[in-house]
Amino acid sequence: MTGLLNDMHFALRGLVRYPGFTLIAGTTLALGIGANTAVFTLVDGVLLQPLPFDEADQLVSLEHLGRDGRDELPMSTGLYLLYADQAPSLDGLSLYAGTTVTLVNEGVAERVRGQVVTPGFFEVLRVQAAQGRTFAQEEGVPDGEQVVVLSDGLWRSHFGAEPSILGRTLDINGVSRRVVGVMPPDFGHPDRHARLWLPFVIDPARAPLAAFGADGVARLAPGASAEGLHAELEALISRLDELYPDSGAPAFLREVGLRSVVRPLKEAVVGDVSTTLWILLGTVSFVLLIACANVANLLLVRAEGRQRELALRVALGAGRMHVLRTFMSESLVLATAGGLVGTIIATGAVKLTATYIPADLPRMAEVGVDMRVLGFTALITLGSAIFFGLFPLIRYGVADLANQLRDGGGHGATGGPDRHRLRNGLVVVQVALALVLLVGSGLMLRSFVALRSVDPGFDTEGVLTARLSVPSAEIAGWAETDGFYQELRARLAAQPGVEAVGFTRRAPLTGGLPFFSIEVEDHPRGPDELPVFATVTRVSPGYFDALEIDLVEGRTLQPGDGAEGARSAVVSEAFARHWWPDASPLGRRLTTTGQEDGWFQIVGVVQDVQSGDLQDAPPEILYMPTTVGAAAEPFPTRAMDVVVKTTLDPMLFLPVLRREVRALNPRIPLSSPRSMEDVFDGATARTSFTMAMLGSASGIALLLGLVGIYGVISYVVSQRTREIGVRMALGASAPSVQAMVVRQGLKLATVGVGLGLVAAGLLSSVMGSLLYGVSATDPVTYGAVAAALVVVATGASWLPAMRAAGVDPARALRSE
Repeated sequence: MTGLLNDMHFALRGLVRYPGFTLIAGTTLALGIGANTAVFTLVDGVLLQPLPFDEADQLVSLEHLGRDGRDELPMSTGLYLLYADQAPSLDGLSLYAGTTVTLVNEGVAERVRGQVVTPGFFEVLRVQAAQGRTFAQEEGVPDGEQVVVLSDGLWRSHFGAEPSILGRTLDINGVSRRVVGVMPPDFGHPDRHARLWLPFVIDPARAPLAAFGADGVARLAPGASAEGLHAELEALISRLDELYPDSGAPAFLREVGLRSVVRPLKEAVVGDVSTTLWILLGTVSFVLLIACANVANLLLVRAEGRQRELALRVALGAGRMHVLRTFMSESLVLATAGGLVGTIIATGAVKLTATYIPADLPRMAEVGVDMRVLGFTALITLGSAIFFGLFPLIRYGVADLANQLRDGGGHGATGGPDRHRLRNGLVVVQVALALVLLVGSGLMLRSFVALRSVDPGFDTEGVLTARLSVPSAEIAGWAETDGFYQELRARLAAQPGVEAVGFTRRAPLTGGLPFFSIEVEDHPRGPDELPVFATVTRVSPGYFDALEIDLVEGRTLQPGDGAEGARSAVVSEAFARHWWPDASPLGRRLTTTGQEDGWFQIVGVVQDVQSGDLQDAPPEILYMPTTVGAAAEPFPTRAMDVVVKTTLDPMLFLPVLRREVRALNPRIPLSSPRSMEDVFDGATARTSFTMAMLGSASGIALLLGLVGIYGVISYVVSQRTREIGVRMALGASAPSVQAMVVRQGLKLATVGVGLGLVAAGLLSSVMGSLLYGVSATDPVTYGAVAAALVVVATGASWLPAMRAAGVDPARALRSE
């Protein structure tokens, strides 16, 4: 131990004596270790850490598929009751769904994000309230008490963390609800932004089997497995006709081909983000390898200058272990310094990344630098030290060092082509790894450009959207509800700079639209044909004008189109192509219910619109009026997005929108105000995040690779000063010397590029799932990156070449 401490002390003194070398090597390692620590923090928090629940591995998500997997269906209340009653493998089952409610506090109305959950939700997760209690079973039935559970954040921000909050009555959606509990600060499943929870009210006598609108979470009974539960649920689905003989739903679900899906809850929460994070971790691992190769080259250069010193140690009796400790001590000190600085960099990077990370990335509240992350950092720090610390010993073994002393330890003692082979090999590896990362970054850039070039089917410029909801407890009648929206539309349309105003159930790219089974009058469904589903939304007059959605044929919706006897609808081009590829759809009739009095006549066709994911093909959309029903009592759509087309900056119009809403009813709040340009940016957020992360890693890799080329060529020039002097004394011109040096750099770069292209091709399948509009083996990207890397490598070799061409032959010969 004393010898090891002495070696460490000696290594530290040696590094302090050469601050330039120490700074470059330490910074290189800090970048590599910091990048790995930062990305591992994300991977660990999102993918590796168990969910923050007791026995989280027993929690599963329940979903369904239909039509051979084409339809992803959540849970219905009817199936929930059936599974909870007759599946022995379940120790608990609950439903939950996201919601947004109107909270009126001290006369100020505000839209608040929350969840409706069945009373057993918290028991299934085994989470208790920090204050008070969660829901009782009798609060989840139609005549149950109106209660609410608050989040810790809402309790503190809106009620000043009052200890007397329990029992207080709050105005939520126009209904008085009693506060029965406050949840712990770190609870927020599955929505970390949920501010409150309401009971999911289910009437067992009227719970539908085929109305899928909630997510299911369950806890497995002791000894049960997900596979066993899946078999039980499939058996129950096969008996639906027997269990519900008086219902038509079993026949419908049989036609749909309903089947259950049981997944670990963690898998359901993480979703498809795992591929992205693993690729990012692999990317920064390449960066660390490049950094280690760079430091190994620096240490080789440093060892070259210490040959006589080390040879003298060997001659005085130092063995292989002592020489090994000499090199490893220096490597450990360097790596430790790099690890400490890298941890600081990673901590700041994680905080910075959290600001720009996509909103849909799950479990971000659980991401942070903790002991697991620090253990990972210590592990890669030690691994890095061993990796680059061994290279000098490999190059200069104990026997070689003894020979150096006999040969005098001069610069020419180890001449020949083998002299720089190891350093050249490290540079080739750096270039190859850098090219792989640059190809990945280039593919993501092209994918991002392709995604941004997608025509969403509407104009985003100058459009403001916001969410409005009119609770029935606030405005009960259909006429009053419809009147509120019509009056607001008229007020907004009269404002200066406003070109058009409309309403829709959900603005494009702001969330998924519902889909319903439809019947087309002139395409009756055969007895053996599966039901046909289509995306259905409701829009008001002015909606298509506000978003500049082009009319292809016919007309758009007008006031009164939803009334009895004059029910009209508009369809998208994709819808029309599917059903009437060679004819006009105008005048055709369809319905979402199949009932004779529910037929709607198609009066127009509009261009296709991207309503969900930009990477998917535009859906077939059926546009229906916002108010539909009998003339005496039509059914209004209560929650809608307003879209306003203005010549102003959309966000500058927001105060006017708020003012007009308050003038009509101050208890109806406005929520989620955004420009449609921001909405479109959000639709590409995950791709841009991945591109930025890969681009940052690639930039670091490119910089380190070029430093490696520059360092090796510079050192070679310094070692060949006598040879260059002789060449120039014998008549070699400066350009020929420059070309000789640049050729050496290009040779290394070309070999590295070749190996990198092969490696990138072999890894192309990994990137395929992240790309849009570009192949993972896109020759343009591969060629452009390879050419760019060769050009940049030429530039890195040019400075040493210029220095070589400036060698004074007489001085070079005298110095030797």
